[in-house]
Amino acid sequence: MYRYRPYLSLAGILILGTVLRFAQLEAKPVWLDEILTGLFSLGHSYENIPLDAVFPLAQFADIFTLNSTASCQKIAEMVATESTHPPLFFCLTHEWLSTVQGSWVWQARSLCALFGVGAIAAMYGLNRIAFSRQAGVMGAAVMAVSPFAVYLSQEARHYTLPMLLVILSLMGLIQIQKDLHHRGKIRPWVGISWVIFNTLGLYTHYFFLLAWVAELLTILALSLGKYLHPVSLGLQQQSSPAPAKEMVTWLNLGGYSLLPLLLYLPWLPTLHNHFSRPETDWFKPFEPSWVDSITPIFQTLAGWLVMVVAFPVENQPLWIVIPSAILMLLWSGYFLLSITPRIKALFTSPNTRLSGLTLLFFTGFVLLEYLTIVYGVGKDITSAVRYHFIYYPGICALLGASLMMNPVGREETNPSAPVLSNPLAKSRFPILARAGGLSPDSPTLKDAASYLIPGFLIVGLISSVFVVSNWVFQKSYDPAGVAQQLNLEPTVPLVVVVGYENMQEVALGLSFALELDKIRPGNLPETGWAFMTRSPSYQSVWENLGSVSGLPPSAVNLWIVAPGLRQREYPPQLGLGDRLCNLDPNHYYRLGIPYQLYRCAGAENEPA
Repeated sequence: MYRYRPYLSLAGILILGTVLRFAQLEAKPVWLDEILTGLFSLGHSYENIPLDAVFPLAQFADIFTLNSTASCQKIAEMVATESTHPPLFFCLTHEWLSTVQGSWVWQARSLCALFGVGAIAAMYGLNRIAFSRQAGVMGAAVMAVSPFAVYLSQEARHYTLPMLLVILSLMGLIQIQKDLHHRGKIRPWVGISWVIFNTLGLYTHYFFLLAWVAELLTILALSLGKYLHPVSLGLQQQSSPAPAKEMVTWLNLGGYSLLPLLLYLPWLPTLHNHFSRPETDWFKPFEPSWVDSITPIFQTLAGWLVMVVAFPVENQPLWIVIPSAILMLLWSGYFLLSITPRIKALFTSPNTRLSGLTLLFFTGFVLLEYLTIVYGVGKDITSAVRYHFIYYPGICALLGASLMMNPVGREETNPSAPVLSNPLAKSRFPILARAGGLSPDSPTLKDAASYLIPGFLIVGLISSVFVVSNWVFQKSYDPAGVAQQLNLEPTVPLVVVVGYENMQEVALGLSFALELDKIRPGNLPETGWAFMTRSPSYQSVWENLGSVSGLPPSAVNLWIVAPGLRQREYPPQLGLGDRLCNLDPNHYYRLGIPYQLYRCAGAENEPA
């Protein structure tokens, strides 16, 4: 029974991770990117969205029904021409939507949550191969309660799938490094598995290119280190293979490294076209200034912080924001001071140095790629915290392994002590010691921070509850909040007009429409919705409003949702069909995007 404890602990961790990822899965409002996921995965394109005319609000909900005749090839074609993403995730989601019952929102999010649970199990496998069984259990626990990982798992987007594939690819990378170091050759099943995971990742998310290149650079860097500084890095090979055998090994490695690129060749022209699409322009600062040169650094640090702790500091009253910010900073400072000697021990011990350096180099190279894109290409991919997902597995694995290390110094005073022991063995939490497969009387340091690991897990669990409750990782666009304000007077007929310049803005308007449809059922007065092009300017929108017909005889509330329009640029009067609508200065709002209320008199009140 004793030897099964780690697996029982892993089962408990998986159950906890599953509960956190599926809790209130459908409660959060659907946001812009999830609209695009639903549209393509359901087998529809932008052509299915009615534009430049007023339609009943309920008609837009009909767009999000499954097109069972759509094939993966058809979805790939739509994604290639109407999006900036590779197709694999959308094809898998389409098959999932065809199989699982429920609303499309729950269906799409549940698949991503399952990938998130799979990432927990894969993290155990990664640290089990790289370090030890105890480090595997702790790595899985770190990911299970990470607020960042829970947040990604509740998004109907392609983040948890590539994150899972990165972990599986890192397992192959670690095994390749161990094969080269101990065997002098790469076993075929290891190389082939690595190729498969990398190829799938490339067809899932473009950021996986960064992970793939970082892994190749890691292999190159460690190989050069073994030849140039083997002693200082502690990477001396146990025996030198024959030159002919070594040449074959390197040829095999070269083949395994380049094969994903060859398999990706059919999609490379599409990748080239996507890089020049205007949909990626949001990465560029709207009004560049000197602040933009340092902002990515702070955004990256904030991204690291929320990987372990996330308390409510967004859109909250000061009495919540100030204590939350102070607690986050105090905890992160304590954790950093406590984990640093354990990280140092990870790279000092000969048993963990190779795997630790592999993960460190991988993470470092991805960060260098991020900085190159930010400062070299001029696109700030650190501006959205979710985009740190591609190197998060490296950080998670290192944290899990480091938490199970004794601080530097134990080996010097007691060389016979195990390298990877359990710092909780004599703490007040012996159950956590057993979770690592160690008995409560296992060796430990007298000064071990007995509260570090339980504190880390408890803080992560609390943070994850905040994520599930939508208190943290809030979107800059708030569809639920916008819908509440659009429904300001539920008994008055309503027309909402969204100006659009591209399909991203149409998707944003659809997220508002779906939320409004929830709170404004069919028994309320008429509700019309329109997307009207604002190209070349908003003057075209104002002119199109005059052609609207079929309005009810009573007064009508007209809302103008106008991306890019300043408050002073809203006209004081607008014509809606045969009505004259006056701007209401008391009802201008901006929740990530501006929208203004106009009050249109009833037909019987119009002047003759």
